[in-house]
Amino acid sequence: MAERKENWQDMYYAFWGAFDIKRVLLGFLGMVMTLLWVSGVLWVFSVVGFISTGPSTFLVTLLQPPTVAACWFLNAFTTAFTSGDWRAYLPLAFMLFGLLAIWSLAGGAITRVASLDYARGSGIGYGDSLRYSTSKFWSYYWAPVAPTLGALFFVLLNGIAGLLGKIKFLEILVVLGFPIILMFSFLTLFVVIIGVIGCWLMIPTISADGSDAFDSMSRAYSYVLSQPLKYFTYLASAAVFGVFALAIASTAANLLVQTSFATVGLGMGQKFQTIVVAINGVVQPTGLSANYSLPMQIKMAFSGLQSTTMTLTTIGLLVYLLLLKLVVWSIAAAYVGSAQTVLYLLMRKEVDGTEVADVYVEEIEPAIPTPANK
Repeated sequence: MAERKENWQDMYYAFWGAFDIKRVLLGFLGMVMTLLWVSGVLWVFSVVGFISTGPSTFLVTLLQPPTVAACWFLNAFTTAFTSGDWRAYLPLAFMLFGLLAIWSLAGGAITRVASLDYARGSGIGYGDSLRYSTSKFWSYYWAPVAPTLGALFFVLLNGIAGLLGKIKFLEILVVLGFPIILMFSFLTLFVVIIGVIGCWLMIPTISADGSDAFDSMSRAYSYVLSQPLKYFTYLASAAVFGVFALAIASTAANLLVQTSFATVGLGMGQKFQTIVVAINGVVQPTGLSANYSLPMQIKMAFSGLQSTTMTLTTIGLLVYLLLLKLVVWSIAAAYVGSAQTVLYLLMRKEVDGTEVADVYVEEIEPAIPTPANK
């Protein structure tokens, strides 16, 4: 690997790390677990009538281009969060806490591999990385939860003040205590905004230094506030390299599918074209079918298939396309884990003066020589 420069240019380590087979497989494991968890939660809560979105909608959305799917997921989350309906909050809470657990394991393993590879030029196996993330599971889990609970605490205090204001003749307490309410509101915004900005540093803190949730949270806030210009410079570099990595992965996957469809179509002719039309009808419904529910869209898309074997072939190809999309998302996960690790180690050197190569190694891990600083 090329010489470390220990500045924003080192984000190319993350770029190549996105295509590292070890990190991609760990990302794929996380994506499969995500697929199963989210589909299960959507199925349960759609069956009991809490929500109208079922697992089929989630699966079809994953077949969309990554940017389109990401926008859909963000819109669905925003809609549920702002709905004010507890029947939407309950499945959302189940999904978020489950995803946090999944990516505490998968994300912790990816960042552990990335920290050793970037800092020392050596890595660890799948089993060792997963064992490390499992041993630090609660640290990974509580790192982003702790500031969230802190913000909710201040929100609760302001809410209690509002409840007191509902009591007759106690409205004046809201006025008398308004400076305190303003202070609590400031603390809420501070914890949320800085936490969102610096959350990328929390997981790699635990992976690189073997620390706990409190240390990862305090370092994230400290590093962002101490060197904001450096932090945003590194973050912008990570975003640029990330766009290139995702574009390459997405384009390569699309080219692979188009080439496969074109060459198979040379032999199967019109029969395969009928199957492709059915696939497109599921993934990208057009015309009147776009106005119907997803089950009806699938039924209309499959109506042109002339036999059971063609239907099974179409379903099988949709499964392959879904797996290919999961690989693209896995590459994205590998990049994010690699980029946030590089970001953390660079910020640690800027703020604390700790050498990039100084990474925590457990006693049971094989001794990894520390290379001379280049």
